[in-house]
Amino acid sequence: MAINIANETIVSLTEATKILPKVNGKRPAISTLWRWCRKGLHGVHLDYIRIGRNIATSHEALNRFFVALAEQDEPLADSPREPNRSRPATTARDRERSLADADRVLDRAGI
Repeated sequence: MAINIANETIVSLTEATKILPKVNGKRPAISTLWRWCRKGLHGVHLDYIRIGRNIATSHEALNRFFVALAEQDEPLADSPREPNRSRPATTARDRERSLADADRVLDRAGI
């Protein structure tokens, strides 16, 4: 949705960083907001307008952006999560076998 300058509260990206809450004690950088405008975050883009050389957004656009991100999280919260394992868990026996293999390789190499 485009920003309607007649009905929305326009703020520069600099001002927008000041109205957003701190994360880990820091405000988001202006470049972060610009990246959200141009590239988006998880497929959601922050609406912006160009006023001459300056880039601006609005309070309402920020709200739409964060609501859209939160809506994407809802289906994830409802689905059961599977453990993210790219390989099986290593047992003590597997570790000992790997160490023995490594020792044999080093012995053959004379190291």
